Amino acid sequence: MKKIAIIGVGLIGGSLGMALRAKSAGAYRVIGLGRNEKKLKLAKRLGAVDDFTTDWAKGVKDADIVVVCTPVDLIAESVRRILPFIKQGAIITDVGSVKASVAKEVQKVLSRLPSPVSRLPVFIGGHPLAGAERSGVESASASLFNKASVVLVGARGSSALGAIIKMWKKTGADVIVMEPERHDRIVSTTSHLPHVLAFNLCLAVKSLQGKDPQASRLLAGSFKDMTRVADSNPRDWAAICHNNRQEIARAIDSYTKELAKIKNSLSDTGKLEVIFTSAKAARKNILEDRETVDGKR
Repeated sequence: MKKIAIIGVGLIGGSLGMALRAKSAGAYRVIGLGRNEKKLKLAKRLGAVDDFTTDWAKGVKDADIVVVCTPVDLIAESVRRILPFIKQGAIITDVGSVKASVAKEVQKVLSRLPSPVSRLPVFIGGHPLAGAERSGVESASASLFNKASVVLVGARGSSALGAIIKMWKKTGADVIVMEPERHDRIVSTTSHLPHVLAFNLCLAVKSLQGKDPQASRLLAGSFKDMTRVADSNPRDWAAICHNNRQEIARAIDSYTKELAKIKNSLSDTGKLEVIFTSAKAARKNILEDRETVDGKR
């Protein structure tokens, strides 16, 4: 039985704990770590952890794997905090939505250690592309990662990477290994940009409502569909966007160019139909491609 310490037992950390406890046939013992004992007690009551502690030194002391489930800007600091207490051979991983900057900051922390390189823990960056606009362990689910993509970066071909791949596959996830820069470039458009647009659309409608109070009475279902993720934690998404700011800026530039094409075609029904038909076909092909991948797993 491997001991897994999860730092931050919220939606993602709680769902990981639930999935491992429910699907691994006792292969993992899950310990929850955090500052709020009340929330940790709830996590245990909901089945997200086997046990919990607010003493990080005690929680990670014998852990084989430590999963850092904090906001992206706190991951490196969390790693620094636990380093004096983890055992030799332990693996540290995370669930942050940004990989290149996080990996760089964690490596800075590790490089400052006086210990021989052979004794340093291995860091495997991770990002499960699953979640919800809700947060907290009360929204966690053992099925959250079923058929979800989980990206892992670092230490290709190592036993540490193999251990983290095995852990995520136990949850039902589809594991993809790639370079952190490639990950950040892709998710800037497929994940981060949709959140930015959702937040921005809410502000645009708010501005309109300030000019015409009837705006809120004319909301279409499409507004709710497109802005669902704007209910996500603003603090977390501010940190994500800041840490992947260069790639997100490029994604915004690319998006505004496409939006400009529509703006410039508003006087031509034929051009608009061509653009919209192409977009509809693109959506269908993108989703079918994903379903094909899922079907081959």
